[in-house]
Amino acid sequence: MKTCFRLVVFFLIFTAQSAFAGATHGLSIYGPTGLKYTADQPYDFSNPNAPKGGRLTLSTYGAFTKLNPMSLKGLVAPGIRTLVFETPMDSSSDDDEPFSQYGSLVEKIEMAKDRMTMIYHIRKEAKFSDDHPVTADDFVFSFKLINDPEYDPFYKQYFKDISNVEKINTHKVKYTFAIFNQELPLITGQMPILPKHIYGEPGKKFGSDFDEMAVGSGPYIVEKYDFGKYITLKRNPNWWGKNLPINRGRYNFDYLTWKIYLDPIAIREAFKGGEVDANQITSSRDWALDYKGDFVKKGYYIRDEIPHERVAGMQGYGLNLRSDFFKSRKIRAAIAMVFDFDWSNKNLFYGQYTRNDCYFDNNDEMKAQGIPQGEVKKILLALRKKHGSAIPKTALTKPVGAPGQGNPLNKNIVTANKLLDSTGWKIGKDGIREKNGKKFVVELLINNPLWQRISEPYKNNLKKIGVNLNIKLVQPAEYEERVRSFKFDMIVTSYGQSRSPGNEQRDLWGSEAAKTPGSRNISGISNPAVDELIELIIAADTRKKLIDSVQALDRILTHQFITVPHWYISYDRMVYWNRFSRPKKNPSQAPTLNNIIEWWWEDPKKASALKEARKTGKSLL
Repeated sequence: MKTCFRLVVFFLIFTAQSAFAGATHGLSIYGPTGLKYTADQPYDFSNPNAPKGGRLTLSTYGAFTKLNPMSLKGLVAPGIRTLVFETPMDSSSDDDEPFSQYGSLVEKIEMAKDRMTMIYHIRKEAKFSDDHPVTADDFVFSFKLINDPEYDPFYKQYFKDISNVEKINTHKVKYTFAIFNQELPLITGQMPILPKHIYGEPGKKFGSDFDEMAVGSGPYIVEKYDFGKYITLKRNPNWWGKNLPINRGRYNFDYLTWKIYLDPIAIREAFKGGEVDANQITSSRDWALDYKGDFVKKGYYIRDEIPHERVAGMQGYGLNLRSDFFKSRKIRAAIAMVFDFDWSNKNLFYGQYTRNDCYFDNNDEMKAQGIPQGEVKKILLALRKKHGSAIPKTALTKPVGAPGQGNPLNKNIVTANKLLDSTGWKIGKDGIREKNGKKFVVELLINNPLWQRISEPYKNNLKKIGVNLNIKLVQPAEYEERVRSFKFDMIVTSYGQSRSPGNEQRDLWGSEAAKTPGSRNISGISNPAVDELIELIIAADTRKKLIDSVQALDRILTHQFITVPHWYISYDRMVYWNRFSRPKKNPSQAPTLNNIIEWWWEDPKKASALKEARKTGKSLL
């Protein structure tokens, strides 16, 4: 009997072990062969010998109101989410890896062969900044925290398909997934891990009692801050992770400071005055006309165009479909086609931009080209048969692109007027359309005065089709609250995308997110065909299936006219003082400003030369 019992136990243990593949140091969307780096290899966009020290001062627009990165309300301070807190895995920014991760808080990973369960082996040396060890209890707590009503709803959607997290022992934790999703194990690696002994203290409210503290396991700690003025992070000299291969040559500045400005002009002048060390320029006017003076000619600060290969996503005037004004697709098309990009690019942007055609632009693999063919066409036809008008006919008969793009503005105005006439909105005596006693007056909500100059020509064009656009500038805090609660008609918005889209699409376009305050479904689109495509994207088990589903989704979104497309640029416009050095390779999947924070360093020789040159007025070139 004992022998039989031992055999049963041995069989159960053997079966459980054999269900998992061998432990690995990282994960790739395409399996272990997709990993570029070995366990002891630093990133090739690092300089492992980079010196530590110095201070980097940056600027940010708009005040912050909290230090808690995961709560729903308020604006989190810059740097907190990624520099004070950590995630189980570190996502590579290498251009050669569409989606790969390497162990950070986690030393190794065991993946079930069916990818429905996964075991993390937590590093025993991992500690929070208060010297408390990171354990499985913190991983379980961080997962359960998602259900807190004051937790950011984006992450609720993002981690929705993790059904359970179970502590095996102090440094081992098991994740169970609700569905098969090729990307889900990697998504799990992006969950911020918060210390249970701090954020799980009995009697405390997660959404309000931790606004003025930040205790994480990351490379920096909060040294000092003043809401509305600045925040300074200090590199933790005792950081547990400083010797990991993925962190060699990383986080080199002793201090990181963000100064808060409420005016873009003040940011520009602060940089020129030497109060700020580096700045990413978002204004085409500033780039064309400014940052060209004597200091540039003498090499005191560098003006640099750094190319990138990131998916452009979509920037534009976001239309709120919850508003009665924008429920009709015809109305949205009319509103979109009178934005004259060509005129704006020539007269306002100095020819620097390319028009957004779709939601996955600037990437030849992902961008939908021409009329849909092959599997993409089959997907769209099947969805149209099932969901009818949820799939516009033009999604099958026309390429992606902005309504009226390439036509003369006068022709687009004529077409737009006909579309609005057909919806029952008639021109009134004052030139403004009205219907059922209601005037067609909409508000563009902005939080940056730069958008006033850019939007005035569009406002004038809208008048020509009987639409009155009021442009309202508000402070960032009010703006965030109104956007979070969807209390707007139009805003300037940006939908970022990656080379490996997945769960985040639910929060961008899903019907459930459309009803969830604080979600990123700004437009309020609620479309059964879109919902179905999102799940196809999430479930895709091959790259081809993923791309086909993404292109089908992109065609529907583009032809639903939920955004008035703006523009993108395939390089980062940077200015920085000539006292820094950087690795030879730039990982362009991350914004350059992020790379400065993580991978650049203060060069003592350059800093000394700059100081002396500014004293004497001599050139550094």
